[in-house]
Amino acid sequence: MRKIVFTIVILFLSVSSAGASFAISTDNRSVDFGQMKLEEEKELRYLGDYHNEITCTSSNQRTWYLKVNLLMPLTSGANALSLDNFKWQLVWNDGRGTLAQPYRFKEFSLNPELTYISGPGDNQGSSIHLRFKYYLKIPEAQAYGIYITVVRFTLTEIL
Repeated sequence: MRKIVFTIVILFLSVSSAGASFAISTDNRSVDFGQMKLEEEKELRYLGDYHNEITCTSSNQRTWYLKVNLLMPLTSGANALSLDNFKWQLVWNDGRGTLAQPYRFKEFSLNPELTYISGPGDNQGSSIHLRFKYYLKIPEAQAYGIYITVVRFTLTEIL
């Protein structure tokens, strides 16, 4: 039996300035679907209802935005998986902000997609935790291989 293997790396960036904090971090759990068969669907949620947790901290008292995107499609050599087969979902947060895609799976994009907008109290130095899970479907005609991409979370605020 031949299988398809998927590995996704999560990339994040942390920036701090004197007297203020503005940072993003992750629990460093890779998004690894392991071996999958053609026509198989898998929801990745390692810790029960979620797979990894992103932590955002800002003490700048400005609204901040969390976005997610892929740096490249899931590829194995010259073969690529259509983006509509790989999805993310924000399943929980402890902030007071707005969910851009409330509790539903959303296809990944190569362009940054808004996931969360901070609310009152989210930008006063406390850490806001956001939990994500992932979904992958392997099409019937997908070529075999080891598929890799990079998931990027970006934290921004308006100066």
